[in-house]
Amino acid sequence: MPDSVSSFLDKSVTLLQTYSLERNTVNWPQLRQVVHQKAQGATTVRDLMPIYPFLFEQLRDDHGWLTYQGKTYKWHNPARLAYANEVVKAALKKKPGVLVKMLPGRVGYIQLPGINAGGSLEAMRVAARAVQDSLCRLPPNQVRAWILDLRLNDGGAMVPMLAGIAPLLGDGHLGGFVDSNGQPEQQWYLRQGNFYMDTMKVTTLTNRCSARRSNLPIAVLLSGMTASSGEIVAISLKGRPATRFFGETTYGATTANQSYPISGGAYLTIAGSQDADRTGTAYKTSLLPDVLILGGDNFTDLSQDAKVTAALKWLKKARKGGRGL
Repeated sequence: MPDSVSSFLDKSVTLLQTYSLERNTVNWPQLRQVVHQKAQGATTVRDLMPIYPFLFEQLRDDHGWLTYQGKTYKWHNPARLAYANEVVKAALKKKPGVLVKMLPGRVGYIQLPGINAGGSLEAMRVAARAVQDSLCRLPPNQVRAWILDLRLNDGGAMVPMLAGIAPLLGDGHLGGFVDSNGQPEQQWYLRQGNFYMDTMKVTTLTNRCSARRSNLPIAVLLSGMTASSGEIVAISLKGRPATRFFGETTYGATTANQSYPISGGAYLTIAGSQDADRTGTAYKTSLLPDVLILGGDNFTDLSQDAKVTAALKWLKKARKGGRGL
């Protein structure tokens, strides 16, 4: 191989060996040998691309990928069953936006889809402001409970999502990232309505919804398309009082990705940590709802939606009982 091609491959393997969540499960000298055998005859970096799904497979990482010349190369886990809920898939194809409305019984409803904020701090702050502005349109003292609908949240940036719904959650510790042994790494917080990663203030929102109560019951709706940062939002509510989860088992991308440059604009995105809730419980796979409801989704008429109906029924009891579950 030309030196530039060999260097590209070696740096990739070194990054995976250094940062992958499952790095301790691999025999690295043996894997390097196998990878170089597979790369025999490669004369350009593009010739290496078929190797990357194999590499990610060895690390059981179907959340990471290689980006090269505008294309992504990843491992598609055959153990993942095809998602069968056509209503949710059709709704996702319409690229839904944030939707906030009042439902019967003075229940505030928030549809929070995935948000791709471009990665810059300013883009995340603008997106967070947009979510919170939508939320603040409901009369502040009329809402008695909330439904947070994450069924169409297939991921993106966690920061604008959590900062955007800060008025619902109130200040405090939401969760964090942990290593493969469950040891804490970065932690997520809301402080004065803004999102913090450890002590770093990420958003700079003035909390316009300060009059809202952050201890109201919340029903969280999940689907098999709730993934990645959408799952982080759900995890951030795990362990919260007066909170219950309805719907389907989530997708199962509960790892934190970090991107590392290789060369020539290519970068490797690696799952390096697990998500954990405020109690320290780590999530290695999917989130399970408290109340499993398969199908029955109706995004055009929420009064006919089975998951919304179940959530409203529970919220009515939770409000009267003054407790969560």
